[in-house]
Amino acid sequence: MNRAQIKSIPKVELHCHLDGSLSPEFISSRLGRKVDFKELSVSIDCTSLNEYLEKFDLPIKILSTPEAVREGTIDVLRQGAEENVRYMEIRFDPVCLSNDGMTTDEAVIASIEGLREGEEKYGIKGNIILCAMRQFDLDQNLGTLALVEKYLGKGVCCMDLAGAEALYPTSGFKALFQEAVNRQIPFIIHAGEADGPDSVRAAVSFGAKRIGHGVAMKGQEDLQQELKKKNIPVEICPTSNYQTKAVHGTYPLREFIDAGLKVTINTDNRTVSDTTLTDELEKSVHIADLSDAEIVTLEENAVNASFADTDTKEKILEELKAFL
Repeated sequence: MNRAQIKSIPKVELHCHLDGSLSPEFISSRLGRKVDFKELSVSIDCTSLNEYLEKFDLPIKILSTPEAVREGTIDVLRQGAEENVRYMEIRFDPVCLSNDGMTTDEAVIASIEGLREGEEKYGIKGNIILCAMRQFDLDQNLGTLALVEKYLGKGVCCMDLAGAEALYPTSGFKALFQEAVNRQIPFIIHAGEADGPDSVRAAVSFGAKRIGHGVAMKGQEDLQQELKKKNIPVEICPTSNYQTKAVHGTYPLREFIDAGLKVTINTDNRTVSDTTLTDELEKSVHIADLSDAEIVTLEENAVNASFADTDTKEKILEELKAFL
């Protein structure tokens, strides 16, 4: 497929951070000044995940009111709709956004309102993922878990664990995810991005429904086969992974596909990484020498791995058949 064809196929995005994907136009409108794109994005010269995360400071400052969260959610959905993304899961940390007087409930409600308005305006469906953060203590993250429980099925689909993975290893969050299991709350985990394969092993042992990034599984045949056996999808983000130095040398997309993993392609942060889902799929074609059928399979994987309702899944899967 060429770029125009990739843009035209119905697509699903599972790993997209709200604060890292606000358009420069939206941020400029909220600040009242034109923002230099360099303030918001990194280049391939970025040295680490920690440096990458510094680009979130300004967007988080912008998302300080319910109105901003609602309109920011709409802004991200608009970007997706412009490249025929049909369903999108947008994630953010509600605790971080509540530091300027807005409550966590208000932030979540505003994001759900944004989903509804975005669907009405652009015809794109979506769900919200709420992120527990690695630097927070257990009580703070249990607060996020309680929010997921409160709004589950009402616009929120699951909980995630995000943040500086190497500084706060996944293995230290057993109590949080045990509580999620006890409450029957689904969760996904960033793992194998800035830390090694043991991070993925911990996430799998906790019961994660999907693995965010997971590129540290490169060369780990036993771990790959465990994910295949347990049918745990992987959300990979090629541009971001190179920028944060999660990957050096050969990207493991072809390795993961050949191992039978349910791989999905995502942007991670549209603005911070200066990318779109079309860009990521086009890059993936070159990285892994993908056939047209494999591109469609990647999108089918994303549909099936999503928390979308059955009708939405069936409709997108039916549309994808036309591209086989």
